[in-house]
Amino acid sequence: MSCKPRLRHALFCAVVAARSAIVEPAVAEPPQDLPEIAAPPVADGMLAPPPEAPRQVASWDEALALIRAQSPDYVSSYESVARAEAQKRIALAAVLPVLTGQGSYTHQFSTELLTIPGFPPIVTPPPNVFAIGATLAWSVLNPRSLYAQGTAARNVDVARMSFEDKRRTIATAVVTAMLATLAASRVADLNRVGLRAALERLALTQTRHELGQGTALDVDRAQQDVEAARALIITSDEALRQSREALGQALGSPIAIAAPGDLDLEQFEAAVARTCRLNENIEKRPDVRAGRLQVEIAERAVHDANLQWAPSLNLLSQLNYATQTVLAPQTTWSLEGVLVVPIYDGGVRGGARHDALAAVEQARQALVSTRVAAIVGSAQAERSVGVLRASRDVAARERELAERIDRRTRAGYTQGLGTSLDLVTSAQALRQAEINLALLEFQVGQARANAVLTNAECVY
Repeated sequence: MSCKPRLRHALFCAVVAARSAIVEPAVAEPPQDLPEIAAPPVADGMLAPPPEAPRQVASWDEALALIRAQSPDYVSSYESVARAEAQKRIALAAVLPVLTGQGSYTHQFSTELLTIPGFPPIVTPPPNVFAIGATLAWSVLNPRSLYAQGTAARNVDVARMSFEDKRRTIATAVVTAMLATLAASRVADLNRVGLRAALERLALTQTRHELGQGTALDVDRAQQDVEAARALIITSDEALRQSREALGQALGSPIAIAAPGDLDLEQFEAAVARTCRLNENIEKRPDVRAGRLQVEIAERAVHDANLQWAPSLNLLSQLNYATQTVLAPQTTWSLEGVLVVPIYDGGVRGGARHDALAAVEQARQALVSTRVAAIVGSAQAERSVGVLRASRDVAARERELAERIDRRTRAGYTQGLGTSLDLVTSAQALRQAEINLALLEFQVGQARANAVLTNAECVY
């Protein structure tokens, strides 16, 4: 199958190639004119497959559902958009009328009787008064509050773009974690294949020793190789557990999660490709777009500081009713206009302007840093595909040579040729070559995926 450098084929090609790299070490046919010492069958508890993960994620859609439901990064970024929209509504309230109502009851403990000729006696102040009222306040002309509407809208756009970029990074992390669980599982399988081969070599050396064709040193070396193979299984099983835990953490779960070995990779790739579409223009990356908006917002903050010198016009209207009054109507209604002209505030506005100017330069430099990181990261992601592919090809040739050397060493050893040191050395080299090749196969697939996801727009 031809593997094209696209996300749709990257993961499938990597896993298929890794699976094809897993083979049992073959033993060449010995010369027909020499007797062969066959290795007896072996059994060992560590040859059993590693335990299954507590949970498996069967598809990309299931992974996305877990992300949306419980990923802290996803939920937090989503709520950041909600907060920005709420702040926009708060900014709008500054230019809208504000209506408040109030009610009161007043009891006076000390009163006097006021007598005016020709009028009935008046108790002042009234001993018991119930009053209700309403106040309407409206900042009719407030340039700073009006200008803040546009800034709040841009803050919402920044939050949305940041959320888009977070979706991309989360998708990249989850794809990486899912591939890592498959790679770790493959390495664990390879190490068990290596242990089986080491046990067969141990049985072979023991048989030779029993037949008087070997030494105790040969058996000790073979036993040492077996223990080394056991150590690899222990470490690879722990790496497998950690990779599953990392996938669970990426999905927002405290439970270890694995991608099943029988995962339909073609459907998985198609689903990822539908979720994350390649965008070849660096300037359209959400983080770069957000950086440009941050510069614009910082520049608006300078103008906002200048608007602190602008006057404002406020209207205030009050409507009140009291059950008892003294020489006044029970119902009153007033309208007041207030013109506020800032004159001197001790230097607050000047300091705010200087702070805003510094913030503009910081935002510009942050945009430069984001753009440079995006360009360099994209170039490195593209280059890593070629580098890892070349390394994989070298590892494949190394594995072929290691397998050939091991096959010939085992065949010769069964005929009394070579030493146990040669046998153990070739076995260790073959095990390492197989692991290196399997890991590089997955790394090539991951590099291809990263080359696409680096500048992708992910929607989910």
